[in-house]
Amino acid sequence: MSLKEKVAVITGAGSGIGKAIALKFAEQGAKVVIAEINEKNGADTEKEIKEKGFTAEFIKADVSSSDSVKSLIYQTVDTYGTVDILVNNAGLEYFTTIEETTEEQWDRTMNINLKGVFLGTKFVLPIMREKGKGNIINIASVTGLSAWPGLGIYSASKGGVVLLTKATAAENGKYGIRVNSICPGIIQTPLFEEQYIGATENPEAVQEELFKQSPLKTFGDPADIADAAVYLAGNQSRFVTGHSLVVDGGLTSFVGELI
Repeated sequence: MSLKEKVAVITGAGSGIGKAIALKFAEQGAKVVIAEINEKNGADTEKEIKEKGFTAEFIKADVSSSDSVKSLIYQTVDTYGTVDILVNNAGLEYFTTIEETTEEQWDRTMNINLKGVFLGTKFVLPIMREKGKGNIINIASVTGLSAWPGLGIYSASKGGVVLLTKATAAENGKYGIRVNSICPGIIQTPLFEEQYIGATENPEAVQEELFKQSPLKTFGDPADIADAAVYLAGNQSRFVTGHSLVVDGGLTSFVGELI
């Protein structure tokens, strides 16, 4: 159990990648705080972890709100005494061109995807600095490394996460704090199924087109990202900081099939 007795806060842990990370961390011995704005999803994740015999607590949190994130971190410290690991995972995306993007969509994307990472980091750093160690993992995206048509504002927010990760790592390494990001490729989450597969009249055709972009010809699973998070959270990665770990089935190394 590589994370035994570690206290881990995971935002957006009610579904998808966040939930997978929460479950995996709990299996590895961590005391997991499920930070989630959707009360049902958060409570369901807490229940599932506890039914497996592990420690978990759901705290409702809005990562775009300074007061909410501050309360999340302070409540965790009040309950468990510290925060060893913070996973900034909460996020959303809109599939729209730059021209068609509304100001509201831009603001909401930046507030959740980028400001949320900033706020979580801001409020947990003093706790980690005081004890001389800590671990922050930010969930970015391969779209934060290169531009994708239709995902311009999402790419901008995730690119910001990648560089914020590096800046935080550079500033806080001397305090024993490691900061890394994970850049997932196409992951088969409920949100992905809803937005890209279920929203089309021909899901098989969409899947075939997406498979053409990957050497492995398959989608990733949330558990794949959870495994990467366990690695970054544990001692196996003690010499890794400021890094963007790409978990994408080869997507970013492949130009796709010529049609």
